[in-house]
Amino acid sequence: MLHVNTRQALLPHPVLIHPGHVPIALDKPLLQFIAPGDDVDCTPASPRLYRVIDGCLAVYHLLADGRRQITDIVGPGRTIAQQPDRDIGGAIKALTFTEVEVLDPTANPDLATEASLDSLDRLVRHATLLGRMNAAEKVANGLLDLAAQFPRKLRQGRPVLTLYLTRGDLADWLGLTVETVSRTLNQFKRDGVIDYAHAEIVTLTKTERLKEIASGNNPATSARNNGKGKAQ
Repeated sequence: MLHVNTRQALLPHPVLIHPGHVPIALDKPLLQFIAPGDDVDCTPASPRLYRVIDGCLAVYHLLADGRRQITDIVGPGRTIAQQPDRDIGGAIKALTFTEVEVLDPTANPDLATEASLDSLDRLVRHATLLGRMNAAEKVANGLLDLAAQFPRKLRQGRPVLTLYLTRGDLADWLGLTVETVSRTLNQFKRDGVIDYAHAEIVTLTKTERLKEIASGNNPATSARNNGKGKAQ
């Protein structure tokens, strides 16, 4: 029988706990709740998989001087492995109240392999974003990714996403400054590409236009932001 979190009934796309998944230990709870700003408890001696049921996780690394690089944002339905070595500054943080299913990777080899391949694919794409895209392309790609992971009910047929990331989180994820992120979002809003009355709820008013910007096929916007993505 599938177990459904009571809050899942309020979500547009409920995520179910799979009955075939094996928890990290039979005498411990299957679910773990993480408060906003808290790191996931990663124990090197006991590898774990974390499947997000509700909420938002950020995988990040800290540089020696304290600067942070977010390498992935993880939403409901996705599974990630704990960071292998905390000494290099890798960690997983909750950006909102988050509920995860804690699993044993050795008992769930197929899921572990799938999670590893997904993480590798996203890391390659993220490296391309950081190294080759300008500010507008980065922000457009970020919004499209978040819209796919954190959809709300459509608003007049248009995709709406819950933006759990602050402007600072977006900057650390996309390799930009907070000022550049805010300026780009405001420009998108003025251009009618997105709309938001509240910072955490964003409507993609022109999805196809946003996809064009993300792919670099928008000369006007690319020219306006030319060079800013790498310099910020």
